[in-house]
Amino acid sequence: MFDPQDTPRVFATPLGTDFTAALIAGLEARLAGAPPEALARVEVIVATDRMRRRLLSLLAERRASFLPRITPVARLGHRPELHALPPAMSALRLRLTLARLVGALLDREPDLAPRSAIYALADSLAELMGEMQEEGVAPNDINALETTAHAAHWQRNKRFLEIVARVFEPDPGGAVTPEARAVLAIDGLAAHWRKHPPAHPVIVAGSTGSRGATARLMAAVAGLPQGAVILPGLDRDMPAAVWHDLLEGRNRDGLAGEDHPQFRLGRFAERMGLRPSEVPDWTDAAPASPARNDWMSLALRPAPMTDAWRREAPDLVRHADPADAFAGVTLIEAPSPRAEAAAIALRLRAAAGEG
Repeated sequence: MFDPQDTPRVFATPLGTDFTAALIAGLEARLAGAPPEALARVEVIVATDRMRRRLLSLLAERRASFLPRITPVARLGHRPELHALPPAMSALRLRLTLARLVGALLDREPDLAPRSAIYALADSLAELMGEMQEEGVAPNDINALETTAHAAHWQRNKRFLEIVARVFEPDPGGAVTPEARAVLAIDGLAAHWRKHPPAHPVIVAGSTGSRGATARLMAAVAGLPQGAVILPGLDRDMPAAVWHDLLEGRNRDGLAGEDHPQFRLGRFAERMGLRPSEVPDWTDAAPASPARNDWMSLALRPAPMTDAWRREAPDLVRHADPADAFAGVTLIEAPSPRAEAAAIALRLRAAAGEG
């Protein structure tokens, strides 16, 4: 399916395309002339269950044929190669354990929070634990934080976060948190593939690498003899200088750039030794509105670069007519952030239902 190459195999689709449809079109193009069962040998790892369902639905609509093996990232732990993984404790059990520990802490230090917040705090701790495990941050890293020079609430937060250390390791029965098991599955599968590269095509599709464990899986697959990663919605209109400042700004200014929607995609390409502009297209699918892509790329420049609006917008008007770019776009002036969020969510839901 893929020609041999010495560099990691990374592709992307442009903004404004139907990613799932483009994924299928690229598969069919690369399997043109192959026997029908060739598609059944392709393994596709997708970001979510929703994407798996839509991929199956679109494949079923095209014609009767074999289907690829489609697995969401969250279900990789069920593979036979990973039979030795420890069991996962239930999410409810984890939260009840954390709630008991939070309650004991509030008994000792009642000024930390009201007791009515115990279960909300347990939920927050569970989410934090999951993120720590995915990013490879250990409780000792929290304990090593120097907070004596900061406000008192930082020191109180640190004492509160020490609860994590008590449930971070496997329980007496050997069970680990669901997030920890998912990380073990991803890292175990990557290690297995390094020793025994699969002969069939393996594709990670639709993930951005926003989570550390998923990014490691993507890097492992991109380096397989028949592996590939397909990034969704890469901005082809962002100038190289802006990409450079977006990615390098983080090194200079802490978290600068992290909140930009293209940051994770650019960082993964950089990790693979590629400039974002060097990542090839998976298919020749054209964006629904190239002019709108131009305007959105300019509008979403990182905050320190918004001076480019005045400089670049006049030129953009000449080759990307705003009337064409924003045809069909509705302006909603919401009275509050809550109403704004509700309007966006409802419109997205309607768009998803309409396809």
